[in-house]
Amino acid sequence: KYILLAAIVVSLSNCVDGTDSGRISTDLINISATANSSDNAPKETGPILEMDNISFNFGTIAAGKRVNHLFKFMNSGDSPLLLANVHATCGCTVAKSWPKDPIKPGQGGEIAVEFDSSNRTGHQDKAIHITSNSRPATLVLKLTGDVIGPDFELSDITAN
Repeated sequence: KYILLAAIVVSLSNCVDGTDSGRISTDLINISATANSSDNAPKETGPILEMDNISFNFGTIAAGKRVNHLFKFMNSGDSPLLLANVHATCGCTVAKSWPKDPIKPGQGGEIAVEFDSSNRTGHQDKAIHITSNSRPATLVLKLTGDVIGPDFELSDITAN
């Protein structure tokens, strides 16, 4: 038992030499035979989430109004795309619907979002996070615009 314990301690101590502190060696990257170039780089395969637009500016609205928008996308990859989760960062913005079934290559879909401006005024920047099996695995959509309260006139904003 002591021999086995001693062997484990010795092998673990040999793993840590203290010089690189967990840094990964770049030797293979710096060798021309193993470095990626445009000639020998593999083509990206798998699903690719390609959005028509990643942001939508809803302009200026009165407080209490709801803004609905459809973000359109396409799978420009070569395998089925799965949208695992679509969620907003606050309760005023909601991802109402998105495709739950796999999206075949060359096909597309829509993500319906809604922003509720109740109890909000001023400039608004809202984020909607998409988690999928594409690379990168997370994509952020943006809703932006201005909300004016009941005490403001539209001319107050446009006069500046």
